[in-house]
Order: sequence, then C-alpha cells, then structure tokens
Amino acid sequence: MKVDKNLPVPLYYQVKEKLREKITNGIWTSGQQLPTERELAEIFGVSQITVKRAIQELVSTGKLYRQRGKGTFVKEKNLYQLVGLRSGVERSHPHKVLRFTIEEPSSVIAAKMNLAPDSFVYHIHRLKIEDGMPIGIEYSYIPTTYVPELNEESVVDELLYNVLDQYGVPLDKARTYFSMRKADVEEAEWLDIDTNFYLFILERFTMTVQGEVVEYSKCCIRQDHSRYYLEVKL
Repeated sequence: MKVDKNLPVPLYYQVKEKLREKITNGIWTSGQQLPTERELAEIFGVSQITVKRAIQELVSTGKLYRQRGKGTFVKEKNLYQLVGLRSGVERSHPHKVLRFTIEEPSSVIAAKMNLAPDSFVYHIHRLKIEDGMPIGIEYSYIPTTYVPELNEESVVDELLYNVLDQYGVPLDKARTYFSMRKADVEEAEWLDIDTNFYLFILERFTMTVQGEVVEYSKCCIRQDHSRYYLEVKL
C-alpha cells in the first residue's frame, strides 16, 4: 500500500485516494474505526502530517468522521434534510433536554422575536441525537403566552413544530438563515468534537399566520452528519 513518491501527485492526495477506495469498495464498512494516524503513516510510508491532511479532506467530504479521544471512523450515513416547515415530520427525532426554564428574554432575543418588555419565554436547550450520537445543539425560545402549559416532557423527542401544532398554534412559515463557524468550547464538549471543527448554524424564525414569531431557534449541527439542500421550482 506504499505510495509512489515518483509520481507528480501530492502524497496526501495518493493517501486520500487509497483510503477512499477502501471505503468505496467496502473493505472498511460503515462505523468501522480506522488505524491510527501513526499506523497509517507506517503503512503508506509517509509522515503523520501527510496522513492527517488526507483524513481531514475525507472528513470534509463526509466519508469519515472523528470522535475526540476515540479516533477516526467511516461515516455511517448522510442525513439529507430539506429545509422547510414540515420537513421530516414523520421521522422520530431523539432529543435530550439539557435545559427547560421560564425566564425573561435577553434584549437580543426580545428584539429578534419582537416581544413586549414584560414578556416571558420558555428557554429550551436540547441535544439532537442520531443513531445514539450527538449531532447538534438546539437553543429555542417560545413565548409563554402561546403555550402556557408547556412542559419539559412534551419536548423530549419531538419537533417543536409538532408541539406547537398540538397546542393549536396556527403556524404559517419558518424562515431559516444558514452560516458556518467553528465550534466553541461548550459545543465541542457536548458534541464530542474539537474546537476547530466546523458546524452548520441554522437560525430559524417560526411564524404564525398573523406574522408573529412564535419560536426562535439557533441550531448548531455537525457538518459531517448533515447535508442541506434547497429546491427551487422553476
């Protein structure tokens, strides 16, 4: 499996292609752990820096994923999500509730949701789970006036859209803004990743038919476990 150092092709690229072939050909299967970077460096006859770059490129393209303190693994699957108000309603959505409180919103949240000065909100902090692995953190805010009897149990494994529906809130649309940034220390700890790992940031405003913001959420999602697309009808 040694690379050919006489080829006019970067060594990291040769390593990357050899690793990719093992995944594509099923030699390394979904969820399987790769040898360590040191072991791979010995196998290919290259430096660990070269192996690290090859692995990072495969992580970026969704072929592999890292777990801090454990190693590198073949990615089990891609999660395809269509961004829309009712996307994925029929699927189960495991969530671990990290925080459920009633509080006065900060000035930033109040401004985003156009709330009156004396308003209170449910502050819901949840960990998104897929196949037993944490893939995202969700921070949500819902005015208490819309769902005065909301409780922690009702938001454990359910989309907030469905929860609001169950309380008879007339939903109309959701507007989502996308961005990416590196994980902060707290996010890295919850998601078991390094702080140089990039996350999808989804900032969502869910609105009623009257145009009022009934839910504001910020979701920080592992980019190696999610793919998003927008479909435009022409």
